[in-house]
Amino acid sequence: MVSGDQFEVLRQDLIGFCYRMLGSLPDAEDIVQEAYLRWEQAGRPALDSPKSWYLRVCARLCLDRMKSVRFQREKYVGPWLPEPILEDHADRVELDETISLALMLTIERLKPAERAAFILHDLFGYEFQEVAEILGLEAANCRQLAKRARVHLRGEKPRVRTDAAGIKRISEAFFQAVNAGDLNQLRNVLSEDVVMHADGGGKVSAARDLIVGFHSVTTFMIRVFQNAKRKHEQEITFRPAWFNGAPGVVSYQGEKIIAAYHFEVVDGKIASLFIYRNPDKLAIFEQALSR
Repeated sequence: MVSGDQFEVLRQDLIGFCYRMLGSLPDAEDIVQEAYLRWEQAGRPALDSPKSWYLRVCARLCLDRMKSVRFQREKYVGPWLPEPILEDHADRVELDETISLALMLTIERLKPAERAAFILHDLFGYEFQEVAEILGLEAANCRQLAKRARVHLRGEKPRVRTDAAGIKRISEAFFQAVNAGDLNQLRNVLSEDVVMHADGGGKVSAARDLIVGFHSVTTFMIRVFQNAKRKHEQEITFRPAWFNGAPGVVSYQGEKIIAAYHFEVVDGKIASLFIYRNPDKLAIFEQALSR
């Protein structure tokens, strides 16, 4: 029989799966708690494979939740970014690309069943027979779902594994160059087809569409920084923060967080720039970084 303590051992893995499915940590936590309550309501039955049982319940609850999630995303104002997951970055050197914003946004385009099969097999390492048992499908069907997912993802830029020190170095050079308006230095850190995602949620000033290309991104960012210098009496400062599996940067005006930045680095240059401006999501940084 699964005890409460045994469930706690499984909780973080289950939340990790649900987060990758939904892109929302509160939703993931709700799903996992609902799965536990269903086990309790069933009379706390003995389980041959507790993790498989919970994953099966969580997967089905996620697939149901994704119907309403997709409707909410369609109404979202401007680019949407997953709610950030912050971790203690002090001693981190290993990147976790399975929760990178680049991958999270890429798999967001998959159909729900494809997404579940891809996450369970390609990211979590389950065999297709195990995936089939979790999703209540045939193994051959799950194999096809994962294959279709890979076809949809094919053509995406390969993510080059960059160590934490490399990402920090590139991000520092980026902010120095933007602050100075140095286009030559920016060419050293930004790819020609860089893409900028700015999540303001319609609640603050932010780009309402993706900004694509070196010229467009640099023009936008330099203008933003120049305007900030003119408007704010308090200096804008930057501090490191580890979130979504990699080092990022949080900007402050005084003690208030005004933005958070995350980078996808390909071939030594920033290929995608992700900027959080939505106050609801910045509150997650405020809460985590004030501890």
